[in-house]
Amino acid sequence: MEEDLRGYFSAPMWTEDEARGQNPLVLAYIGDCVYELFIRSRILHRNEKVARLHRASAKRAKASAQSALAEELKDFFTEEEAAVYRRGRNAHSKTTAKNASVADYRRATGFECLIGYLYSSGNTARLVEYFKEIERIWENEG
Repeated sequence: MEEDLRGYFSAPMWTEDEARGQNPLVLAYIGDCVYELFIRSRILHRNEKVARLHRASAKRAKASAQSALAEELKDFFTEEEAAVYRRGRNAHSKTTAKNASVADYRRATGFECLIGYLYSSGNTARLVEYFKEIERIWENEG
């Protein structure tokens, strides 16, 4: 059974050129899922009830937190990654921010777009570098 499921979850979904050609909101949609899985996998070691786990992951996943990460990671972006981030940040969506400023929401969308691009193009080594850098940032927060 495991052999049958592998193709559904393995990257790359597209070549880098194909990923660059995707609608940035599609990449952000994928990136949101990948980032949420990353967050949840990092907090599972806590021996807490699900409600507390959810609050902890929501704190990291909210637009303002993603926006702050994007700002901290700007110097980490390659030129290509910066271009993908800007495409996501500047994408027009009919969705509005619930509990975030428009600027935070747009930066968060850019961040998710970048994560989605790295994942879907199979650049998992670079994605891991980002996740390690994010963990470093989190450790320095508190």
